Amino acid sequence: MNEQQQTIEQRVGATLLQQPRQISIAGKTYSVAPPTIATLILASEAISLLPQEYLDEEHIVEETLRIAKDCRVLGDILAILILGAKGLTEERTTEERTFFGLRRRRTVRKIDRKRELADELLETLAPRDLSRLISELLRDLQLGDFFGATTSLLEVNLIRATREVGTETTAHGRSSEA
Repeated sequence: MNEQQQTIEQRVGATLLQQPRQISIAGKTYSVAPPTIATLILASEAISLLPQEYLDEEHIVEETLRIAKDCRVLGDILAILILGAKGLTEERTTEERTFFGLRRRRTVRKIDRKRELADELLETLAPRDLSRLISELLRDLQLGDFFGATTSLLEVNLIRATREVGTETTAHGRSSEA
């Protein structure tokens, strides 16, 4: 069943049961990792790397082409949202037989799945599809709950008692009687 055809109750039920969400991109199906704080933090770090510029609407084509070279991070953001914090790297063990098959040698390689997926997404997705997919995945990241938790903790931090400092201040090196 398509996500647009699902009722709110079905989506909430799937989230509560932590059923992996499936998305299809360019003929491949990916399981989207469940939302975690670590994924939100990594996505936030990647988003902060986007160019901090406002585009002039009168020259939108020129402005967009000027900053496009700095937007490779869009693939990273989408890959982080799909793979989740735990799925960004993978260790693969390979076994080789050497010396006429008498010896075995195992090698462990660390694979950067984020880079692989980010490159694949940038090469296959149209800009409209990339934008739509990022928006959908950010919506499912439970940002409201994270915002509520951090806001309440910040308020607790602001209202805690602070120690009082003496009421009289004196400039450094001068006597208060002068």
